[in-house]
Amino acid sequence: MGYTKIWTISTRLDDSMKYITNPDKTKFKLDIEAVEGPEKYITNKDKTESALYVDVFNCSRENAVRQMITTQYEKGKSHRVDGILAYHLVQSFKDFETTPDIAHQCGVELVQRLFADRFEVVLATHVDKDHLHNHIIFNAVSFKDGYKYRNQYKDYFGDIRGISDQICREHCLYVIEHPKHKGMSYIEWLKENEGKSIRQYVREEIDTIIQCSYSMQEFWKQLELRGYQVTRRGPQYKYTSFIPSFGTKRIRLDKLGKYYTEEAIKERIIANRNGIKMASPSELSNGFDYGSTYKNANPTKLKGFVALYYHYLYFFGVIKKKKVPQRVSFYMRDELIKFDRYKKQFEFMYKNEIETGTQLSEYRKSKEEKINELVEERKKLYASKTEDNEQEIKIKAKAINDELRDLRKEIRLCNAISLDSYKISQKQQKAQELQKQAEMEAKENEHKRRGR
Repeated sequence: MGYTKIWTISTRLDDSMKYITNPDKTKFKLDIEAVEGPEKYITNKDKTESALYVDVFNCSRENAVRQMITTQYEKGKSHRVDGILAYHLVQSFKDFETTPDIAHQCGVELVQRLFADRFEVVLATHVDKDHLHNHIIFNAVSFKDGYKYRNQYKDYFGDIRGISDQICREHCLYVIEHPKHKGMSYIEWLKENEGKSIRQYVREEIDTIIQCSYSMQEFWKQLELRGYQVTRRGPQYKYTSFIPSFGTKRIRLDKLGKYYTEEAIKERIIANRNGIKMASPSELSNGFDYGSTYKNANPTKLKGFVALYYHYLYFFGVIKKKKVPQRVSFYMRDELIKFDRYKKQFEFMYKNEIETGTQLSEYRKSKEEKINELVEERKKLYASKTEDNEQEIKIKAKAINDELRDLRKEIRLCNAISLDSYKISQKQQKAQELQKQAEMEAKENEHKRRGR
């Protein structure tokens, strides 16, 4: 079908590159027993090297991101106002329409005709879905002349879509000759075909943002950090609306449902702040009455470490809004840069229901015991390795190593909480004392001023 969509990358180009070149998505796994003998198949270098559908143009695969950024510096186009680092183009085909080789070849030809003479490009064909699709990331700045790529209407519908359709015809693939509408995002198209609407996808993302927001200001900030273009209700605009990072059409917030108006979102954030735990509306049936759930909810107050962290993080928001005396803000300035670290610790404890030091120690001990078990299992695995089962042992060992890595991360997090929780308690107590002292001095000064 050759469905295409392009969008910009303004932050974390490395994350986008890791996603499109993920071996789990780009490696084609055949039933080798049905094709030919396993030994003959795995020793065929031509097949093993071509099984990973990733190609680069004008750069190396290992240093693609660095070379793109270097080009922008050398051409004097880094830190520009528009902030666009690269463009991400997707070319998708109908379910079971083509083979990985042909899909990848279509991507190669598209890159060669459009970008390869001027830009650094990384192409990856994802074969982990029924609909094969190409991901193409290319530098926003040309290594040849330093000019930036301009993603305009004529460039997309004339060059990108036009050439993609032409390539599909040459390979006898289906082409949408008269599309009913233009501008549907790649994510929206996928969600429609999975039976989930774009609005449902947005509701789920908003639910996630609400869970990690401590105020409405934090909610709007998190929404924008995820790439949403938000237009707030005010004198110029009657309704609050936004364009998702994965879409092109504006969506009114109140049209998502009665649980997604600004007032409802504020109530849900306050409920979270008060420790009321309940399922998100997007997870429940259409008959869910959010208002009655508030009345009948069994409030579970946050306790111990979780409560300490929650109020500490909320205090950060108060400081940022400059609603505290200057001396408090000055005292806490070093702590503000640790917000993400403390937030991660809070989410970890909230998820695992850890409220006390005893619970934290027990959790850490259980993970340490699990590590010891896995290490012993890995030793036995290596001891049983032979020439015949070497590949199988490597796969099992990798799974154990992955699990060990995650467990050790959790233990490091537990150790950090043990140290940070005491510091947080002391800092919070001192900040509250400074605030009370400043408030008392302000009252005394006001009293003296009125007594004159």
